[in-house]
Formats: sequence, C-alpha cells, structure tokens
Amino acid sequence: MGRSLKGRFWDILVLLALLAGMVAMHQSNKPLVKRLNFIAFDYYNRIFPRDVNAPLIMPENGIDGVVIVDIDEASLQHKGQFPWPRVIVADLVEKLAEMQPKSIAFDIVFAEEDWTSPAKVAELIEGRQGSGSLNLDVLHDLPDHDDILAETIRKTGNVVTSFVGSEQQIPSIPVKTVRLFNAGVSPAPEDFLFATGNFATTIDRLASAAAGNGSFTLRPESDGVIRRMPMLIAGPGKNGTVDVYPSLPLEALRVALGRRVVTVTSYKEPTPEGYGITDLKLGDYHIPIDQNGHILVYYSGHHPERYIPAWEVLDGKVAPEKIKNKIVLIGTSAEGLKDMRSSPLDKIVPGVEIHVEILEQILAGQHLERSEYFALTELMTMIGAGVLMILLAPFVGTAALASLGFLILTGISGASLYMYQQSGILIDPVYPAIVTLTMFMAAAILSNLRAEHEKRFYREAFGHYISEELMKEVLASPEKLSLGGEERELSVMFTDVRNFTSIAETMPPDALIKMMNDFLTPMTSAIMAQRGTIDKYMGDAIMAFWNAPVDVADHPRRACLVALEMLGQLDAVNEQIKKDAQKQKRVFHRLEMGIGLSTGLCSVGNMGSKQRFAYSAIGDSVNLAARLEGQTKTYKLPVLLGAKTAEAADDLALLEVDLLTVKGRTEPEKIFTLLGDADYAGTPKFQSLKKAHNDMLKHYRNGDFKKAREILQEKCAAKAPKKLAEFYAMYLERIENYIKNPPQNWTGVYVATAK
Repeated sequence: MGRSLKGRFWDILVLLALLAGMVAMHQSNKPLVKRLNFIAFDYYNRIFPRDVNAPLIMPENGIDGVVIVDIDEASLQHKGQFPWPRVIVADLVEKLAEMQPKSIAFDIVFAEEDWTSPAKVAELIEGRQGSGSLNLDVLHDLPDHDDILAETIRKTGNVVTSFVGSEQQIPSIPVKTVRLFNAGVSPAPEDFLFATGNFATTIDRLASAAAGNGSFTLRPESDGVIRRMPMLIAGPGKNGTVDVYPSLPLEALRVALGRRVVTVTSYKEPTPEGYGITDLKLGDYHIPIDQNGHILVYYSGHHPERYIPAWEVLDGKVAPEKIKNKIVLIGTSAEGLKDMRSSPLDKIVPGVEIHVEILEQILAGQHLERSEYFALTELMTMIGAGVLMILLAPFVGTAALASLGFLILTGISGASLYMYQQSGILIDPVYPAIVTLTMFMAAAILSNLRAEHEKRFYREAFGHYISEELMKEVLASPEKLSLGGEERELSVMFTDVRNFTSIAETMPPDALIKMMNDFLTPMTSAIMAQRGTIDKYMGDAIMAFWNAPVDVADHPRRACLVALEMLGQLDAVNEQIKKDAQKQKRVFHRLEMGIGLSTGLCSVGNMGSKQRFAYSAIGDSVNLAARLEGQTKTYKLPVLLGAKTAEAADDLALLEVDLLTVKGRTEPEKIFTLLGDADYAGTPKFQSLKKAHNDMLKHYRNGDFKKAREILQEKCAAKAPKKLAEFYAMYLERIENYIKNPPQNWTGVYVATAK
C-alpha cells in the first residue's frame, strides 16, 4: 500500500510538471501558440462568416452601406494604364459627387505630382533635341492637373486621401485632418500604438484639400494573412514630434458622419478598465480594439456586388442609387497594380476589400473581440481541466479518465463556438484542448505503467536475481527491474592481466582466487571513484564504462585517469602478491596488465533473458575497446586509446601510436597511448618527446622510413622513459622491415591480423 501511494504521488508530480510546462508555453506567446489561435479563429470565420446583409445599427446617420469603385482590368482597358492623369481622377470624383455619396475615400496614394500635366509635358519636350522650333507656351498656360484635382476635392467636401507606412526612408509627414481626444489617463495613446518611422503620403496639394486623410497600412501575420488592422497609427509629426493618425476606414466613416473628433481611451497602468488603449469611439459608434489599437477583421468573404467598375462611373453608366448615401472606397483589383492580400476566407483579395469589411462590421455592429480577460479565461480553463485530471488520474481507470477528457473537450469547444456565434468573442479552444488531451495521454500512460508494474513486480522482478525463499528478506527495499535500453555515448574500458593462464597453472585455486581479489579490489575502487560502472568481471579481465546509467560530463578524461590510477596501483598489488608467494613458498609471478579505452555511441541497458539479465553495453565502441586492449601486447604498451577518447582528454600526456585497422573493422582508427596526467603533459621533457615522436610518425606515414628511423633512434628513444623502450624497439623493427621490403600502395595504416 505504501509503495502504491508513493507511485501515485510521483505520478501527480510528473503530471503537475507537465501542466506547468504547457502553461508556461502558453504564457510565453510563442509563434506555435499564436498559430494554433489562427487555426481555430480562421475556421470559425470560414464556417460562420459575418452576415453581409445584416441591418445597420444606426440608420438615422443616413449611411446606406459601403461600395468599391474599382480600377479593374476593364477600367485600364477603357481608360489606359494607371496611374491615370489627375484630370481623369477629378472627373471620377465629380461623377461620384453628383450621385451624393456620404464620403469618397482613396485607397491609393498620390505620392508624386502628375507627370501628364501640360507644363510637365512641355518641360519634357523642351528637354529633347530639336524641340527649339516648337512653341510650347500654350502648354505652360494650361491648368495643372494636380490643381484641377485639388480643386475638385475641395469643392466636393467629403473626399478622404490616404497614406501608408513605408520601409523606405521617406521624409514625408501626413496631413492631419482629425482631432484626437484622449479620455483616459496619460501617457498619450502613441505609447501603445503600432508605430512607423516613414510614410508614403499623398502630396500636400491634394491632402490639404481633402476633408480627411487616413492610413491604409495593413499588417499581415507571420503566415501573410491579414487578420487585424491598426485603427490608429503612430508616426512622425511636425517639429520632430510623434503624432497619431487615423486609419482610412476610420477617416472615411468620420467624414461620412461629419464629425471632427475621434475619442480614444488609454491607461498607463493596469486599471479595472484595462491597460493600454481600451476604447475607441466615433460619434455613437463604439469600435472594439486591442490595447495596441488594432481591430480584428470580421470577414464576410468576397462579394462581387460590392464592386462598381471605375470606367462605368466615368462613362455615366451607374445608377445614382448605387452610390447615394454610401461610403465609397476607390481602389484597385487589377493584378498589375499589386494591391492583393490574403484573408482567412480568400487566398487573394484586393486590399481595398479589407477596408470595406472593417467599415461594414462597424456600421452593422458585428465585431470580433479578444481581450486579456478572454486570454485569462483560457488560462484558467486549461489549468482547471489539467488539475482535475491530475487529481483524478491516480484513482480512476483509463475509461473513466477518457470520459472526463471527452466531457472537458466538448465543453471547451462548445463554449468557444457559442461565444463566437453569439457575441463574436474569441476564446481559443485549441490550446486548452491540446492540454487536456496531453494530460489525459500522460495520465493514462502513467496509470497503465503503474498498474502493470504493480501486477508483475512481485511475480517477476525479483526472480531474476534471488530465489523464492529469499524474497521476503528484500521486500523492504525492492528495486524496479525491466528489460530495455537506450543509446548513449559511453567511454568503455577493457583490462586484462598479461599471461594470466600461465600464471594460474602454477597456483593452487585458493591462492589464485586471493590473488585475483587483491588485484580486482583496488582496480574496482579506482573505477568507482571516478563514477564508472562495472559491467562485468571475466576471470582476470574487467569491463567497465562511464556515462551510464547516470550522466558523467567528462567521462573520457575520467576513464583515462582511472587507467593511470590502475597502473599506479600495480606496484602495491604486486608487493602483496609477492608476500603471499613467499609465505606459501611458491614462485612469485609479477602481474602486468593491458588497458583498452574507446569512446562512442553504444546501446546500454538491461540485457539478457527473462530468467537472467544484467545492465550492460554493446556496440562498435565496446568492440573497439576490447580490440585495443588486445593490441597492447602488439605495441608493448600498457594502455591504448581510441581517437575520440584522446580528443576529449587532450590535456593529458598522450602520444599518437598508429593508424590501426583492428580485426573486425574496415576503417582505420587513430590510436594513442597514455603516459601521465596533465602535470606531466606540461613538462618540457614530455613536450620535447612528443615533438620528436610526432615528427617520426609524419615521416613514417609519408613513407620516408629512413628518416623515420633516424628520428626514432636519435631523438625518440633517447628522450623516452623506460616504459616506452619495448614500444620503440617494436617500431624500429617494423621500420627496418619496411626499408628492406617497401610496402606497396603505402597508406600509413597498420592492419591487425589478430585480436
């Protein structure tokens, strides 16, 4: 019972940690979380688009909807390429004004003066050779096209020009035509608004003549879709100040209503009313925006009946009732004019249509809202659902947990959809649903693992190690055992006593066992002191590894230090063995050992059968370590290391030995030997030896065997410690053989023929 409660306690801790991690991700507002929001809200908008035929909420204002006068492909064919001469634009405004719209807004920036004005054309002609005989005074005397359009705009009295945020350095400041009243508490709203340092603006002649001037800056999300628009935008004002400018839809509505003031409410500190920008009002219209002044666009989708081709207006083919009392937006759907955007409902939509969508939703009072309060609701929902599942998971079955999860998911999805349909409130169902599903899956897995373990533990686990009679003695502190493994980088060691078989033949069994115990005890202590794991004893041999089951950050270096410690312990071990031999009046045989080290990926875990298994490692690195231990006899060295081990322990006194292809492998391995610790590695004596040794190896691998022999005899052997004498003698013999019998296709690689 105590074990069961302990297991449930750990299950709860794991699930709480998982829930905390998912809540932290939600609060960090990662792109993934936002993308999940987009998926849900776009889906809602597609299946429940805004009703384009919904009645207007304030018909007493006299506004009868919104239309688009479209500079489409047909209009370009009828009237020529765009931009049109401003006299054509003036004619378009006059024709529209005759049909009595509430306001006329340009979703077009007239950023330069009209080059088709007569005086501009005259200047162009005068600049060409051979034009001196022409009398161009009549062109200079004709009215300027921009002046004609400016006068038309002024006379019409309800035209709105536009500007747009630009990434280019443009020293242009928009004409401001609206007064902003802040009903909140300082600072000014610009502290919270989306800001840009540059605008592409309509020329002052035209903008100053207009009744309004608004920004049509659109801000696509990371996937390129327009889901919101800044209704107010901050940017450079006069005299180096920062000013606040209205959006084009807001200005079009303001001019249509005949208002001068837009009321905005902002708060510097969090208050019961909110933080940042909390409210935007124009007349009696309340416009829901976020704290940075953005409106969420509630799309109804593309409706061709919104569009009136511009050429039809110019040619007098439009019935006046299609324009009368409407807010008219002049824009373009012609592909060559590059004003195409993406919405949740349409992959390609003219940018002007987005402004129409915003105006329509304001006039009909159909809005989408998502505030910090709703985000907090999501947070509390996911925490509540997660905690409920965590508390119940350890005590109910998977079926009951699945039923609870289904009810939670149904409740979250249903509530979210209901709030969207009834109130336009956006509450994300996706992330809370993911949290619920994840908690269910994790809880179910933990519950099943615990139940399965409790069923099998007493029946199977201890049978791998002990008999049924001894079971009761270990029940006080049982350990979980299971088959399985993982892939990890290990440093593997193999050790072996030289000539052990010959030594064992001369000793009685009890003396042999004591000698091995005297040898293995300090060697094991050395391994464990450096956080190594004893894999197995194989008579006189030891297999050990580092970095499993627990992480050991510097495991290659630790393995090397253990090798040095083992060799250092040999003198004391041999002294004890010598004393025992003298007491028993038998021949003393000095123990010598070989050590192979390798580092690399291995499979490690409990391996064996259902009847008996042990924690062990297998893999190429294990095989290499075993082969290197065997090759210590060939090279007359006590320690051989693989390249990866040496690379990770390069502060120790290492010497490169050879390029060796061990038996069972096809690729050569650069192998090293270990002479001492980091202190010895820094001595001048070792550095001098290392330099000469590396020089000898370089000539050896280049096939210059005579030079290699010269360096070996005159420098290496002279500088080497006594323990390298046999090694250099072996190398000298090999080189002498290569001088007499030059190898064919020499690569510098020595291929081992034995293990």
